[in-house]
Amino acid sequence: MGKRDFTPPVQAVDGGWLLHFETEERELLIRLMGELRELLTGPEDNPLIVRLFPEAYPDDEEKEAEYQRLMREELVESRLAAIDSVTETLGPDGPALLSEGEIFSFLQSINAIRLVLGSMLGITDEESADDADERDTSEHHLYDFLSWILEWTVRSLSPN
Repeated sequence: MGKRDFTPPVQAVDGGWLLHFETEERELLIRLMGELRELLTGPEDNPLIVRLFPEAYPDDEEKEAEYQRLMREELVESRLAAIDSVTETLGPDGPALLSEGEIFSFLQSINAIRLVLGSMLGITDEESADDADERDTSEHHLYDFLSWILEWTVRSLSPN
């Protein structure tokens, strides 16, 4: 019996990027994009999305409040546009070859879902991620899956 060749989930090719996901994986990622959309359009004080909007002025409450007032809506709009792009890309009528803008939307959105899930799981840094590896729950497996996708996406963007 021959060994099957490995195909990375995200691959740089001449002219763009290819995504290699099974139908079930695409459906899962589309569902997660929808859940992320709900979180972004829900209450602003949801602790699950705090990491998606890091403080710009941690030492100045007044400047931070002004920054959030001015920028949050724009940041949310940008994330929602990225989610729309990824949902279309992963759908049955999505492009066969992704552009640079589409791959960066994919990267941003996968990372956002991973950050939200990390918040749910109490993963805040590399050490707590290593501790989480020892847990055997579906949420931890999903976190690992998203981390794997993110790693291959970043690799596809790096020059050889």
